[in-house]
Amino acid sequence: MHGSIVSMLTENPILTLFVVIGLGYALGEISFSGFRFGIVGVLFVGLAVGSLAPSISVPEVIPTLGLIIFIYTMGIQSGPEFFKSLRQRGYRYSVFALVMVLLGWGVTLLVSRPAHLTRPRAAGLYTGAMTSTPALAAVRESLGERGRAAGLSPEQRHAVSDEPVVAYTIAYPVGVIGVLLSFAVWRRWWKPEMGLVAEGPEIRVRDFEVINPALIDRTLEEVLQPLRDPGFVVSRIQHGQSSDIARADMRLQRGDIVVAVGDDDGLERAEQIFGHRLDAHIEQDRSQIDFRRVFVSRQEIVGKRIRELNLEDTMGATVTRLRRGDVDFVPTRDTRLELGDRVRVLTRRENFSAISRFFGDSIRGTAETDFGSVALGMVLGVLVGLVPIPLPGGTMRLGFAGGPLLVALILGKLERTGRITWIMPLHTNLTLRQIGLVFFLAGVGIRAGYSFAQTLRHNGLAMLLAGAVVTLLVTQVSLVVGYKLLKIPFASLMGLVSGIQTQPACLAYATREANSDAPDVTYAAVYPVALIAKIILAQLLI
Repeated sequence: MHGSIVSMLTENPILTLFVVIGLGYALGEISFSGFRFGIVGVLFVGLAVGSLAPSISVPEVIPTLGLIIFIYTMGIQSGPEFFKSLRQRGYRYSVFALVMVLLGWGVTLLVSRPAHLTRPRAAGLYTGAMTSTPALAAVRESLGERGRAAGLSPEQRHAVSDEPVVAYTIAYPVGVIGVLLSFAVWRRWWKPEMGLVAEGPEIRVRDFEVINPALIDRTLEEVLQPLRDPGFVVSRIQHGQSSDIARADMRLQRGDIVVAVGDDDGLERAEQIFGHRLDAHIEQDRSQIDFRRVFVSRQEIVGKRIRELNLEDTMGATVTRLRRGDVDFVPTRDTRLELGDRVRVLTRRENFSAISRFFGDSIRGTAETDFGSVALGMVLGVLVGLVPIPLPGGTMRLGFAGGPLLVALILGKLERTGRITWIMPLHTNLTLRQIGLVFFLAGVGIRAGYSFAQTLRHNGLAMLLAGAVVTLLVTQVSLVVGYKLLKIPFASLMGLVSGIQTQPACLAYATREANSDAPDVTYAAVYPVALIAKIILAQLLI
């Protein structure tokens, strides 16, 4: 029976892949005293299946492709927030991540001597405990080049370059499990609030009377232009008994009533600007001016800023709210529209049909993603990852993880270049991200399973303990210092620690538990620094 199963899995790698994915999802949903592995169950099932026989494997392109898809889609979605956080607090996060990566390097030097590890195996232990496949690839390439320079045969060079893989294979699963268990333990101990970010602030409507003398006879654009993000939009203005859609060229007069839409902070700012709040509620009169929610599905406007649409002048309309994914927010005039956004447009009732045609308002249209731009972005990312970067004593590459991430962050910030729209609908992004992650986890688990089991069975206990020390020490210090001293919210901190580990599986768990994008943002903020640092430090170990 065992031989038949092994033979079937060996001869059908695609079947093996989907068996692992299916069983992995089932394992991930099992509760262990309230703890669930989630999608990371795919990795553990992959290790178990791969350990059955050395012949069970999948093509190397599968985990590589999965990693590229996952990293690219995450970078595209996180690009704007990454550069925003970099301006606000990203340098602090990056320095913190660099210190933790250096801590892991130092601990590896300390534990490698009592564990009797050679320098190549110490490098493999470091890359495994810190779960950095690109760093392992850089170490193997460096060892191969040194072997070539020393005149070794191809077989000898292959044996030398494979030496770090043994320690990496032992330490890698511990590097994943240790972080996940640390998240679960500290979350249960600290009981932090989770899931608040996804809800977003509540959006309200308030009426204000213009009494500020500094605003008299000034246009609405002149009043709001100095405020980059006021936190509110003006939807209507009533002058005397006449009420109309707010336009940038409207001049304010004493006694005018402005209707502002925003969160509590934004409305407080509006009150400071215009004057005292009224209970008039002129927005409740919907006999002439009304709102309609429409989907953004017309390709010609995707990626454009709201100001570029010029809705006030061309269609007598204004956008007051935008729903993206599960979150409603008040857009600014510089907000770019994404495919699948749902916008609330205020206009005269007779304009409803024209507004629907302008935005597209088609659910089917939101599913028609431009995969040409997605493929082009991934090509650019892979090419950047292949570029050799000169370093003292050799060269390094960002690889299939660092290159796509760097390019995706930049393209996500740009959002649109000419006629090319780099961003994609949120539901498409999340679907591709999930596919990429399960391919990566399944592929890595299956390919590493047999080596992991054999090494652990014969002489891997010392390496296992050494890897656990590196992973757990770095993780515990990161969590305690980040939460207690730096006061980083736990949801963001899980993403930060996942970025320090450069570990997609830990990020997937953090995102599911946080029920928000907060882990994605901090992960993307520190991932490039952590990745590059580990690539350099791992090569210094040899």
